[in-house]
Amino acid sequence: MGTAIFMVLMVCGYWYTSRDLSTRLKLRRTFGWDVYFLVALYGCIFVLQGILTTAIIWLCLLLTSIVMNAVPEMTGSDDHRLQMTFMNWSFLGIQAPVVIMLAFAILFCLYRSNWARSANLNSDGRRQLYKYLSRANGIEGLIYQCMETGQLAWLTLKSQRVYIGMIHTATVDSTSLNNIVLIPMLTGYRERDSAEFKIENNYSALYASQNITLSSEPHSALHFRKVILLDQVESISLFDPSQSLALGYRKESEANGE
Repeated sequence: MGTAIFMVLMVCGYWYTSRDLSTRLKLRRTFGWDVYFLVALYGCIFVLQGILTTAIIWLCLLLTSIVMNAVPEMTGSDDHRLQMTFMNWSFLGIQAPVVIMLAFAILFCLYRSNWARSANLNSDGRRQLYKYLSRANGIEGLIYQCMETGQLAWLTLKSQRVYIGMIHTATVDSTSLNNIVLIPMLTGYRERDSAEFKIENNYSALYASQNITLSSEPHSALHFRKVILLDQVESISLFDPSQSLALGYRKESEANGE
């Protein structure tokens, strides 16, 4: 019986932590033995909920027995002890209350993992959750600041490719597939010797000339989106177009001798 309780406890904890979005993000930030304790913690919560539900059933049977014994003319003269029958009932060699408790623990786990409202967040809910969980991480915090405010981000990849644009969405709940979906404004590369940024594509000029927006038809800015794996990003920072244009103007003026 103890083995069955332990197995259900660990399986429920693992199922919940691997499928609930917020818990999965917390689990990704946990290492070593803390992972096992976190899984066991959530498993204990579901088992305790099952114990409380079983206790409520026992209490309901007790109250029913008291009422039935109080009106023998309606229920007979026998001494009704439904709660004791419930406690002594066995299923496959295991006491029925234990089986019912484990069944409720599994149902609570499935509900919280798959059917509860918190387990099916919309885009706004995900954004708020990511914002809360990314406060302790500089890169993730900057990403979701750009997502929330619409500020442009400057991404430099390990290959020295440079992307400047709006961060549309980001995925950080997977170890190997963390990515950023970027709507590009400028793309280019840094020269290896001088580290000077060379522009190759000016998407912002294309958007302006063809009246392309996030909701335009038949083509929108999302048709030009770039999906960038987060482990390929070398650095990320905010991009201020006004300062960049002013800097470019000063360099041009110096080159012309003005």
